[in-house]
Amino acid sequence: MEFSVVVPFHDAECCIGRCAEALLGLDYPRDRYEVLMIDNNSSDGSAEIVKRHPGIRLLSEGKPGAYAARNRGLREARGEVIAFTDADCVPRADWLRVVERAMQAQTTGILLGRRRFPGRSRMVKALEGYEAEKAAYVFSHGRRQSYFAYTNNMAVRRTLIEETGPFVETDRGGDVVFVQRVIEQFSTDVVCFLDSMVVEHLEITSVWQWYRKMFLYGRSYMGYRRLVDAQPLSGAERWRVFRRMTGNGTTSRIDAALLMVALLGGLGAYYGGRCSVGSAHR
Repeated sequence: MEFSVVVPFHDAECCIGRCAEALLGLDYPRDRYEVLMIDNNSSDGSAEIVKRHPGIRLLSEGKPGAYAARNRGLREARGEVIAFTDADCVPRADWLRVVERAMQAQTTGILLGRRRFPGRSRMVKALEGYEAEKAAYVFSHGRRQSYFAYTNNMAVRRTLIEETGPFVETDRGGDVVFVQRVIEQFSTDVVCFLDSMVVEHLEITSVWQWYRKMFLYGRSYMGYRRLVDAQPLSGAERWRVFRRMTGNGTTSRIDAALLMVALLGGLGAYYGGRCSVGSAHR
């Protein structure tokens, strides 16, 4: 088995059907990849929807948490490369082919790809572009502490998991902890960003949904920073990413100004998430 695709889910009946159909319809030989979906205590009809797709192995994990569910999938997976996505994501048809080509470089151990947002507004598309530019910057400039991860579009060699261990079963940020531990043991060269490795993240349909994500990322950071020496980008680095994206002549001044306003709002949501954890502990 070349690939194992691992997808945890909890009460995802609104979107899991689209995810399942996309995974079974990938442009890749069907006998060379398996799809494992792990039910993490769903109370809706998600599992029944998965059962209607006989090409998927349905597993269950009673311990609450997406990382516990992912680890359950890892224990059952047979592939040489483990590809991760989420139930609210739809991988592009060439997803595994892109991963396969990139993994031919033996130094590559972890791949992270582009997440497209289905929202049609210009600002949502601009935020999508900024997120891709940020990932390209972080995974190329080599400052270890700023490396992050997202398991809705990630692929990992099985040998790395065997050497560094499975995910820490925390509420959020277990993927960041995993990547930080891998590069601490090996180097930043192990991790690559691929703009052509694409999933559509169905959740992000508006700027407000993106703000909500930033708030959750802020809360997540307060949890995983106790486990690894991870640091977010500095203000100067964020400005550098913004200039890289808007300075190539393809973004109008008005769109650049609106994007800056949206990014400042996202930064406020991120630090609001961090402060909410501190307030809860006081």
